[in-house]
Amino acid sequence: MAVDVQVSPLALTASMVLAVAALASVRVMPRLVGAFAPFEGEAARRPVPSTRTFAAVTVLAVGAVALALHHRPSWLPAYLYLTVVGVVLAAVDLRVHRLPDALVLPSYPILAALFGLAAVLDGLTADTWDGGHAAGAAMGAGLLLAAFGLLYLIPGGGLGLGDVKLVGLLGASLGWLGSLELVLLGLLAGLLSAGAYAGFLLATRRAGRSDPIAYGPHLLLGAFLAILVGAVGV
Repeated sequence: MAVDVQVSPLALTASMVLAVAALASVRVMPRLVGAFAPFEGEAARRPVPSTRTFAAVTVLAVGAVALALHHRPSWLPAYLYLTVVGVVLAAVDLRVHRLPDALVLPSYPILAALFGLAAVLDGLTADTWDGGHAAGAAMGAGLLLAAFGLLYLIPGGGLGLGDVKLVGLLGASLGWLGSLELVLLGLLAGLLSAGAYAGFLLATRRAGRSDPIAYGPHLLLGAFLAILVGAVGV
């Protein structure tokens, strides 16, 4: 259900400042991605992207999120953080097939704190505090963690433990928007993207059926698209 939210000039200014702050991280992205080596005995699958590549991707992603949530400036720190970290995680996973704990695990308390800040700021501008967003975040995270935890246990399923840890963050971010349907939409979009990419690799003989693929970028892309869709109705 769409909510009629009045957007003040202050909110628009805050959105722009937060977006610019997120873009400032581009300069360190190549060094950060290059700091994560492949697993022992494996080689990097591609070089570290250039600063220009990171800049182009980050500008598009940050701009889209800032535009979609400009009417909810209190939510922007959490979603812009997820966007920037998501760009880095996607690049690392594509390069070395890793979703490092050093990036994923600290993001749990950081996102929790940023969503907590959003709840406080929302409570200051409303007559009553709405706990539905926090409940949705917890349910979304729990749902995807449970689902991917089971999939991880299936032999030959192709999922890594890093994928399981990542989806908890994505489920929380989608669930905060207030709809479990969005959680499922993000999951479905990510799996469809991964399936289409795997099919392309097989059709072009660039990979065999037993070759692993990086699921992280596809899961992040699915969540990103679902966030943009969900932001329209909040």
